[in-house]
Amino acid sequence: MKTLNVLPLDWNSPDVEPDRTWVIEDPTNKNFNWVDGMFHSDIFKRADLDIKYNHIESIDELKNLSDNNLSYNIFVKAYQFRHLIGTDATDDNIVKELSFFHYYFSDKKYQFIIDDIKSGKCNLIFALLTEFSNECYYMYYDVFTKLLKEYDIPENRVVVFDFMNNIEKIPVEYNSEVKFKYYNWLMVAWEHYVSLPKTQSNFKNKDYIRDKYYITLNKSVTKQHRLFLMHFLWKYNLVDKGFVSFFHEKDNEEYRSQFFDNMTNNDDDVYFEILNNKEVQTFYNWLNDNPLWVDVSWEEFKKFSEHHEYHSSAPNEVFIDKTDNAYKNSYFNILTESYFIESQVFFNSQKKLVDFSLNERNILPINAYQPFIVMNGQGHMKGLRDLGFKTFHPHIDESYDDVVDVHKRFNMIKQEINKLCSMSKQEIHDWYWSMEEIYKHNFNHLHNVFYPTQIKGFFDEFVFE
Repeated sequence: MKTLNVLPLDWNSPDVEPDRTWVIEDPTNKNFNWVDGMFHSDIFKRADLDIKYNHIESIDELKNLSDNNLSYNIFVKAYQFRHLIGTDATDDNIVKELSFFHYYFSDKKYQFIIDDIKSGKCNLIFALLTEFSNECYYMYYDVFTKLLKEYDIPENRVVVFDFMNNIEKIPVEYNSEVKFKYYNWLMVAWEHYVSLPKTQSNFKNKDYIRDKYYITLNKSVTKQHRLFLMHFLWKYNLVDKGFVSFFHEKDNEEYRSQFFDNMTNNDDDVYFEILNNKEVQTFYNWLNDNPLWVDVSWEEFKKFSEHHEYHSSAPNEVFIDKTDNAYKNSYFNILTESYFIESQVFFNSQKKLVDFSLNERNILPINAYQPFIVMNGQGHMKGLRDLGFKTFHPHIDESYDDVVDVHKRFNMIKQEINKLCSMSKQEIHDWYWSMEEIYKHNFNHLHNVFYPTQIKGFFDEFVFE
């Protein structure tokens, strides 16, 4: 058995008190956080790894390891890449004194850590936790490498984990020796984080005609593409054909203002339809009178969160019998990701490297044996295929995935949704079962290949006793 010595640090923002460590959750608890849980014994077992995790609580403990010539790792959770260099989303001013590097390496008593990094006794590992770091690389990567140089930290001893689509191209773009490695925490640990659909247990019942054509779960309605998707489903009378969640806050004036801004203002680029205030008001009024939810309402969800330990506010974390029933009783999934227009924005600005992520939303339909249409950045389905999954072309026309232009991509997605919803129940039923082998492949690949491969690749970047 190999011993893994890890000092886990939390570096969320320059204006938050630093010097925070976090502790792995109780190994007896089978539901654990999706990052902390990477050091859970169940994760080790998933990849057949013989590892003993040794949690280090302070830098003083590191000194003891160093003096005894034992290897160790500094593992840093960071909310965004920009936080590491001394700035955050509300302030573009870079203050070196607020950087991770200044805080931990400006004091000469920590020189031993730098020496250990150079010798290979210590690995310095950063883990970026959200989708919000993509543009940060373009803005701040030069500052990051300058800080490494200033504090005499060799680039080739630094690892950055991220789950953006082509993150491993970053060092090539910047002629850097920092190792960027794709690692999808969200997809790997999510099955331990929340309940997953059990639809596959019902998979053999090929005679069962399902109630609805599709399922689409949406919470953050401030995302422009989700608003326009909902408007499309409403305008063409497709809402009743699906299980639809859409948290509409009718009594929130700030929400109302953002709602109208997102639906009537497309700036210089027309990404979606051009709607006037009257059209938007009619849609808004309809939402007021017709709340859309699948498992819990917005009000119920807020109450639920008060009494359960969840780490974000996504409705797919409230996985109850109603949720599972919706998966069992629908034929395909419309996934609305965090990004949509960003692919075109980045392309137009020549920022073409990292523009979307594959996250936990993907494993829900895979686990439920469902085909899906994705509203995400251009190249989402290709990204899945690159990871060994099968997608659904020609059963679903996935040519939208190759299109950079947002307006065109959205219209192609709408066309495909409308085509599927225009089928008879027997037609959509037969269509669904024509892809049986794809569902089986993706389910087996997710659990038996993707998960173990990702986990082993993660721990390849650590040094062991």
